[in-house]
Amino acid sequence: MPKNTSRLTCLVLACTALALAACSEQVPVSGPHPPLSPDQVKIFQAAPQKYEMLGTVEVPVTPEMKWDEKGDSTAGFNALKAKAAALGANGLLLTADQKLYDVGVGAGYNGTFYTVPLRYQPRTAVASAIFVLKE
Repeated sequence: MPKNTSRLTCLVLACTALALAACSEQVPVSGPHPPLSPDQVKIFQAAPQKYEMLGTVEVPVTPEMKWDEKGDSTAGFNALKAKAAALGANGLLLTADQKLYDVGVGAGYNGTFYTVPLRYQPRTAVASAIFVLKE
């Protein structure tokens, strides 16, 4: 590939990343949010357009959270959603501070697959509880 094409590709990728980052806005927490039901918590792989960060949720990975024959880890996602809901979150953002996890692991929830941050020691799933203001 010619150098100019390579530079152009890098520029396009950088602009795309910047545009995607500009599409989401984290705003200060407006106040305490009452706990919600876990079924009210929506899973986000990427940040929604506008949201409040309520905190980090962590769930130890237990044998009950293993993948089923379809690759789903329903128990693990339900545990993360329950912890987020207890903080008043209506969203579970599957990103976390890079210091809090070691690897992203693919797992399914009701047939949809996500990359979940995972810490090795102790083996723990990590995510962010958010309150979504605008998707």
